Amino acid sequence: MQLVLGWPVRLLVIGLLIFSLVVDGAAYIYRLQNHIPLNQPLPAGSNPQLFGASVYVHRGLDLSGGSDLLLQLNDFPPGRSRSDVQQQAIDVISKRINSLGVNEPQVNAVGSDKIEVQLANVPASKAQQVIGRTARLVATGWVPDSSVQGGPHPGYKPKILPITADMLTSANASLDQNGTGWVVNVTYNSQGASLLNTATQGQYNACSQQACPQQFMAQWLDLKQSDIDNWAQVADQYSRPYDQGGKLVVDAVTQSVIPNGQMQISGNFTQSSATNLAVLLNDGALPVNISVISSTDVGASLGAESVRQSLAAGLLGLIIVVVFMVALYRLPGLLASLALFFYAALVLAIFKTLGFTITLPGLAGFILSVGMAVDANVLIFERFKEEVRSGRTVGAAVEAAVRRAWPAIRDSNTATLITSVILFFAASGAVKGFALTLIIGVLCSLVSSIIVTHNLLAIVLNFGWTRSGPTMLGVARGRA
Repeated sequence: MQLVLGWPVRLLVIGLLIFSLVVDGAAYIYRLQNHIPLNQPLPAGSNPQLFGASVYVHRGLDLSGGSDLLLQLNDFPPGRSRSDVQQQAIDVISKRINSLGVNEPQVNAVGSDKIEVQLANVPASKAQQVIGRTARLVATGWVPDSSVQGGPHPGYKPKILPITADMLTSANASLDQNGTGWVVNVTYNSQGASLLNTATQGQYNACSQQACPQQFMAQWLDLKQSDIDNWAQVADQYSRPYDQGGKLVVDAVTQSVIPNGQMQISGNFTQSSATNLAVLLNDGALPVNISVISSTDVGASLGAESVRQSLAAGLLGLIIVVVFMVALYRLPGLLASLALFFYAALVLAIFKTLGFTITLPGLAGFILSVGMAVDANVLIFERFKEEVRSGRTVGAAVEAAVRRAWPAIRDSNTATLITSVILFFAASGAVKGFALTLIIGVLCSLVSSIIVTHNLLAIVLNFGWTRSGPTMLGVARGRA
């Protein structure tokens, strides 16, 4: 196994080092620009950026504070599974939370009729305002209004139709008759069918022009008459797609009269987008009310103290590890300690670049991976001692040590990765965060121990003074 590949590998290591320094340094530049002392944490809402991209480790609810809401589901529809209704309610709430821009919100089922919502950096009052109401679909047509300049149809505003969400019995995604495109099939009950027939007759015959605004029927999420009364001012805002902060679900042209309550919504759908729309239509049709049982603001003081204690423990552990490595392995131990700092900087830069949300368990996973990064170096150095004692030259001993230690390093880290992957997919919440940080830490530790430490040894040990005696290398030649 030859891992000292000359300048290509060394340039890769240098590139990763520069990447880590630039990304990790962005926060310090942000502090200087905003006059934030180094001994104070960045305030909530801070957003250090690098080339227009956010490079900041977001803190979870347990570290930064936020809100914790417990919601009660009431008035379950007869004939529907409670678990299905609960899951659909979770989907609706998750879509609403997306409009808040919250990083990694926690929306979990509690029992069969409750939902717990945890949001970092969002006050409980604001969270309750956004998610503490039932999602309702509203059907509208379009009527002329010269004061409207924006929206999907300038010069027109919505008019609420008497077709209500609880009249919708089902919605599902399927391929069209030609099997070439995806559509959404919607079915209404008898009352809805009668109203839909009347509405589409009026829309289809509204004008001779093909696809004029009066021929369109729109579906909205939680659209109110008060919104329409102020339509000239809010048209552009409310007409954005619902998943981008607006209320518009779909705006489709009426191509024929619909007499039987079964209509088909077509467009440039993919399988995923058609399925998502069908789910949302079903969600909006649920006659279930949501009430807030408890709404709590979670303070960040406990989290801040936990962070200080965790960082202090991690720093103390790092110092002890460095002292141990240098005392036992001398120059190789010092090089391994330098590689360990490289590892820590690289992992932190990855967290920032990907916008991870770190919780206390995730922080524990990162600190644990530091110890695992040292483990590989210990195996290499013990092998290195054996090779030197057997009479090999220092250069040959380095290569033989890495080659022979690699199977043990590979197998131990693979076992850890398998366990972490299982945890990530089988667990939820904080345990998933712990598993993810451990996975990234293990992968980076392999780069640190096998590539960085190996190349540092190969480079530094080329100098004659580094081989001056057992004191420098921590090993005496010829000893058993």
